[in-house]
This record gives sequence, C-alpha cells and structure tokens, in this order.
Amino acid sequence: MTVTMDQEEAVYCRWHPDVETSLRCYQCGAPICPKCAQRTPVGYLCPDCRKGTKRRFEQSQPTDYIIAAVASVILGGLAGWFLPMLGWYAIFLSPLSGTLIAEAVWALVGRRYGSKLWWIVAGGIILGGLPQIFFSLLALNLFGLLWPVVHLSMAVGASTARLRLR
Repeated sequence: MTVTMDQEEAVYCRWHPDVETSLRCYQCGAPICPKCAQRTPVGYLCPDCRKGTKRRFEQSQPTDYIIAAVASVILGGLAGWFLPMLGWYAIFLSPLSGTLIAEAVWALVGRRYGSKLWWIVAGGIILGGLPQIFFSLLALNLFGLLWPVVHLSMAVGASTARLRLR
C-alpha cells in the first residue's frame, strides 16, 4: 500500500518575491518572510497591516504634544531642581518622579495615545533639568553634576518606559 502526499506549492513573500516562506499574516493572510513579519502575541503581521494598526491606534491631536511639552518642562524642572539636592535619595525618587510626570501628562492629554508622546515628555524632562546642570557647570562644581545627571537619566528612563508601554 502506497501513500501519496500532495506536495504543497511553494509560497513566496509578497514583499520579497524571491524568498520562499511558510508564514502568513494573521489579519490578511498574505505570505510574509521572517524579514517582513512582526511578531505579535497572536501571530505575525505583514508590513501593510502593521501600518494600518499603528494608524488606527494613533489618537493624539496636535494640541496634545504642546500640552505634553509644557507640562513635562514645568514638572521636569521642578523635579530636576529639588531631587538632585537630596543626594543619593535621588536614586529612589527620580524614577518615581519620572513615572508621576508621565502619568500627569497622560491625564492632561486625555489619555490619548501618541507614538511620539514619550519623545516629547523625555525632551521636556531633560529641558527642565538643564538649569541645574548649567548652574553646576557655572560654579565649576563638577561633582555637583553627579546627582542631576543621575536624576535626569532615571526620570527620563522611567517616564519613557511608562509611556511606551501604553
């Protein structure tokens, strides 16, 4: 008794026609190669569906970026001025301040998602913290740069992580 198996026809990536693949986009079913595929928790997305998904979730309005910039500069400036003065406590309080700044901005923009929002907030925190660094440099106090730099790096990291996970 012989068992014959139907040979599957070779399938090629829609974006790279010379690459044979067995992957398919879970939304549209297009064949995609590993180079094109973006892994998600439920399957792989093709470049077209990935762009469409990103556009669908982008909810921010132009005024949201202005609000985020102003709020993050003000809050980042307050945190950047006071927290480095606390010395090593900045190690614990700076990530908390970054998270609180991110949450405040998130609330001020009406909890609308924007793919560039985290860039604006990170830049605002840095801009708000620059006067402390400037005054340390002006006083030629290089050791005084330690805590402002620690604060900025930890606050920016925490706010970025918080807003990018949204």
